[in-house]
Amino acid sequence: MMAALALLGCGREEAATLAAPVAVATPAVEPALWFGGDVFVGALGDRGGVEDIVAIVGGAAGIVNLEGAVVAGAGEARIDGTTVWLANAEGTPAWLRGQGVVAASVANNHASDPGPDAPAGTVARLRAAGVAPFGGVAGVARLDVGGVDVRLVSHEVEEPGLAEALAAELVEGDIRVVSLHVNGGPSYLPTPALTRAVDLAVASGADIVVAHGTHVVGPVERRVSTRPGGEAVIAWGLGNLLFDCACTIYDEGMVVRVALGRDGPGVAEVLPVRAGLGTDRARIAPDPAGILDLLDALGGAHLTRSGGRGRF
Repeated sequence: MMAALALLGCGREEAATLAAPVAVATPAVEPALWFGGDVFVGALGDRGGVEDIVAIVGGAAGIVNLEGAVVAGAGEARIDGTTVWLANAEGTPAWLRGQGVVAASVANNHASDPGPDAPAGTVARLRAAGVAPFGGVAGVARLDVGGVDVRLVSHEVEEPGLAEALAAELVEGDIRVVSLHVNGGPSYLPTPALTRAVDLAVASGADIVVAHGTHVVGPVERRVSTRPGGEAVIAWGLGNLLFDCACTIYDEGMVVRVALGRDGPGVAEVLPVRAGLGTDRARIAPDPAGILDLLDALGGAHLTRSGGRGRF
């Protein structure tokens, strides 16, 4: 499992310059998003993608957590004892866009692995390819998803000033999404830090909260939101989606698809997936009942099962 590496800070002036929300039109046929977990594609090369998943999420637009910076030239993973260093190849943003990914969280413990200028370079390369970065120095991202104004924010769960940041960021948008990164070992159940961060996010106005970083799945639930009569959708752990590093062995993952409305999230569905470790493609789990059984055992929302997926 990856060791936690500190995210290097940046000055307020630099953050403000990079953080201005930029509207990105998505290819969504309908107002819906799909959320995948941890992604690291390394050297990229001729690797498998998420074609099987895109084929069944309809016209939804994809959002993932990108582990490691995007560098000029080839990417790689280095493992030295308990230290893991991750860098994605220069072509990663365009490749992700081709896989239906329109936004990527960059607030995680590997954002600065190649050096202190890595976060800014990653943000620039993602934006140039039409993938909206959010979190860290990228700040808030804004998407137009089928006519719904979506605001995206991301933080590490133990980040200082988290409560104040969420309160300031979650003030606009038809749908407000919070992506939370957890450092530490694998756990199907949320850590105390993640529990606190999710509580803060919902109390601050989040409509959708997704967590990642432990590389394993967690429960899902719906909770009363700050909207009158509204509910927030929460996924406590998305697991891996694509990961080309020997530092993780977990291939049980899930994609969460959420329908969107201007007054809050609609139907949410769990799609169990087999993560693409190494250069394998990510695909729909051959035994989705196993992951759905696990989610039921962990508690949270009751899943209504149909066609290998669970609605909540």
